[in-house]
Amino acid sequence: MDSNSLFNLQDYLNRRKGLVDGHLFGYVPPCEGPASTLFEAMRYTLEAGGKRLRPICVLAGADFVMGLEPPEIERGDWAGSRDPGLADALLRAACAVEMIHTYSLIHDDLPCMDDDDLRRGLATCHKVYGEAMALLAGDALLTHAFFTIGQIGDPFKERALDVVRELADGSGAEGMVAGQAVDLISERMGGGTESHLEFIHRRKTAALFRASLTVGGILAGGNAHDLETLRSVGETVGLIFQVTDDILDVEGTEEELGKTTGRDAELGKLTYPGLLGLETARRRSSELLSKAEDILQACGPRGIPLSVLAGKITQRRN
Repeated sequence: MDSNSLFNLQDYLNRRKGLVDGHLFGYVPPCEGPASTLFEAMRYTLEAGGKRLRPICVLAGADFVMGLEPPEIERGDWAGSRDPGLADALLRAACAVEMIHTYSLIHDDLPCMDDDDLRRGLATCHKVYGEAMALLAGDALLTHAFFTIGQIGDPFKERALDVVRELADGSGAEGMVAGQAVDLISERMGGGTESHLEFIHRRKTAALFRASLTVGGILAGGNAHDLETLRSVGETVGLIFQVTDDILDVEGTEEELGKTTGRDAELGKLTYPGLLGLETARRRSSELLSKAEDILQACGPRGIPLSVLAGKITQRRN
C-alpha cells in the first residue's frame, strides 16, 4: 500500500496519545498520605512521557475491528466515540498497558538488570527515589494495571476477563518476563544463538505489542479471525520495534533516544547487530515489515493505519 498518501499517521498518533494522556493520571493514586513517596515514584516515569505506542495499539486494535478507515480517522473518529461504555473500557485498558510498560522500564533500569541512568530524557526512577522505592513503584504499577482493568463495567465485564488473560500472558512468566530472564541469562553467559535472540525479542518486546493490539480487538467485540490477525500483526510490529531498537542503540544518539546509547554492546547483550551485523538487522526489519503489510493488505482500507504504523517504526529515530 502506498498508504502514506492516504493516511496522516502523525495526526492519528497525536490524537490517540492525547486520549491516553488525558485519562492516565486519573487512574493513578494521587500523591497524598503516608505512601505519597511511592505514588510520586509511580508517576515520575509515567509523567516523563514517551510515545505511548502500546496503549495507542489498544485503541488501534479497536479501530481495526470496528472497521474505521482513513477518511473516518481523518475526521477524528475513533472506535470509542460510538459507545461511551466502550470508550471507558478501551481507555482503562490502554492506560493499564502503559502502566505495565512503565513498570517494565523502571525494573529494566535497576542496577541488578540493565543499570541505566537515563530514561525518556530524565534520570531513571531509582536515581531519583532509590532502588527500593523504584522497585516498589514498578510493583505497584503492575498490580494497579490489573486493578484498573477490573474497574471496567457492564456490558464489557466478561470481555475484561479475556483482557486480563491476554495481558497477563503477554507480560508475565511466558511473555515479557521470560524474555527479560533469557536476556539476562544470555548476557551472563556471554552470548547465545539466533534462536535465543528470537526467543528474547518475541517475548521481551513483541509479546506486549501483540497483547496490546489484541486487547483492543477483544473489547471491541472482534471475531476469531480479526483477533488472530491482530495477534499476528502485533507480534510482527513488536519484533520490528525491537530490531529497530537494537539498530538505534548502535547508530542513534542519546539526544534522539532519551537514553544512554551503546549499552547493548557494553553489557554484552544478544542483539541482531551484535550477533548478525547491522545489514542483516536492517534486512530482518524489512522482511518483518513486508510480512505485516501482506497481512494487512488483505484487510482492505481498515488495515491502512496499522500498515503505516509498522512502516513508521522501521524508520524511527527515537
